[in-house]
Amino acid sequence: MSTSTLQICVQRLQALGRQLERWFVRQLLPQLLAILPLSCLCWRHCVTLDGKITRLRRIVQKLDRWKHAIRAFGADPKAQLEMLDVDHALRSEMAATRDMLWALRADCIEVERMFNQFGYRSRGLQRRQAALMALLDHCCVSASAVLDVLAEHDAAVLARLRAQSVQA
Repeated sequence: MSTSTLQICVQRLQALGRQLERWFVRQLLPQLLAILPLSCLCWRHCVTLDGKITRLRRIVQKLDRWKHAIRAFGADPKAQLEMLDVDHALRSEMAATRDMLWALRADCIEVERMFNQFGYRSRGLQRRQAALMALLDHCCVSASAVLDVLAEHDAAVLARLRAQSVQA
C-alpha cells in the first residue's frame, strides 16, 4: 500500500469519524441530556427511599414490641392497673402515626405516577417503591394492632376497676 493510498484511507476514516460524531451529537446527545435530570432525580429519590425503608423497619419492630409489652401488662394482674391510657394520649399518638404513614404512602404513589407520566422507568425505583409500599402497609397494620390491643387493655382494666369498686 502506497503512502497516498494510506493518506486517502486515513482521510476517509477521519471523515467517517466526523460524520459519526455529528450523528451522535444530533441524535443521541439530546436524548441523554434530556433524561439526565430525571435520572438524577430518580437516583436521589431512591436514596431517600432507602433511608425511609431502614427507618420504617425499625418502626415496625418497635410497634411489634409495644404490642407484646401491652399484652404482657394485660396478663399480669398487678401490672395491669399500672398502665391505663385515661386521656387516650397514647391512642391519639398511635392514630396520628398511622395517618402519617398513610399520607407517606399517598406521596409515594404520587411520585411514582409522576415518573410514569414522564415515561421514565427504573427497576431500582420500582423495587424500592414496592418494598416501601409493603413496609408501609405492614406498619399501618401494626399500628392498628397496637391501637386494638390498647383498647382491649383499657377496657379490661376499667372492667377490673369497676368490679373492685363494686366489691368495696
